[in-house]
Amino acid sequence: MSARIASQDRDEIIRDYFGPAGAEENPRCPICGEVLRFDTLYQDDGSKFQIRVSCPDCQANFSWEQSQQQQPWKSLHLQYFLERYLTNDRIRCPLDDCYVIYTEFSDRVLEFRCPYCNHRGKAQLPARPDSA
Repeated sequence: MSARIASQDRDEIIRDYFGPAGAEENPRCPICGEVLRFDTLYQDDGSKFQIRVSCPDCQANFSWEQSQQQQPWKSLHLQYFLERYLTNDRIRCPLDDCYVIYTEFSDRVLEFRCPYCNHRGKAQLPARPDSA
């Protein structure tokens, strides 16, 4: 029988996974201290994804599912993300402090997404000075 991870620990583990802990190593099990394993599962329609979290030592586990509906970023957020992107700084979500992930498209459009709160939005990169 596997150990149970308390619900308040579950949310903290997921936030750490998407935030500061994700930059160095996966968060550790609150029961035994072992590094947790994270497996992502994407829905076929691309709307939500799940993460299966498990401890290889004590066998504690749980699943997390993106429960919040997709929401747009405000233009101020997108401006901040572009500034951070252009200076090669890490982009953090102003709502939950998780890392914001981005995709760059061929037409110099960036899509910024927070995997925790499910905010998304696209922004156009400014024209390159040498292209004038």
